[in-house]
Amino acid sequence: MLTQGSDLEVSLSELKSSAPAVPVTISTLEDAERGHIIRALDETNWVIGGPNGAAARLGMKRTTLQSKMQKMGISRSRY
Repeated sequence: MLTQGSDLEVSLSELKSSAPAVPVTISTLEDAERGHIIRALDETNWVIGGPNGAAARLGMKRTTLQSKMQKMGISRSRY
């Protein structure tokens, strides 16, 4: 920035925030992973294995997804 003198004058229109209009929520990585898994399960009607199952959609083995679901307490009866 360049200015003449000791005061910097800026018009209000130049001070508009470039922050997103949508509020951003911060969550843990585990919360984000849980949400991602639940969305994939919902989209596959809770089919875990097979070529059209949630595990394939998430790019992981069926047993890995089942293990993560157990660790995170994700079950169809809860959602």
